[in-house]
Amino acid sequence: MPRGVDFRIPLAAVRQASVEHQAGWSLRALARMRYAEWGYASPGSALEDLRHAMRELDLPVRDRIEATVDASTIHGNARRAMRAPKHPEHARNLAHRRHLRQRKGAAAS
Repeated sequence: MPRGVDFRIPLAAVRQASVEHQAGWSLRALARMRYAEWGYASPGSALEDLRHAMRELDLPVRDRIEATVDASTIHGNARRAMRAPKHPEHARNLAHRRHLRQRKGAAAS
């Protein structure tokens, strides 16, 4: 580890978490899934160490605001203006939501 920092999370696991994070997983979800495997008492403590390890290794971490906007539009909670039929993004938003429902239905099958 750079600068003599020691983490419980193995270096390979931090790099794998970075790949999954860039693919769309939140760091919170990754920490929640693997905190026991990494030897932490809670998902919160694993999350803090994962964030710190990724920053120490200069791995890309999505900004909180960017993640919030992504989550809002992924789950169909678009801004009120986008839900109005006169908004220029309205048709694209509806198509995106339809695509997500179809993908979710295909995954459940």
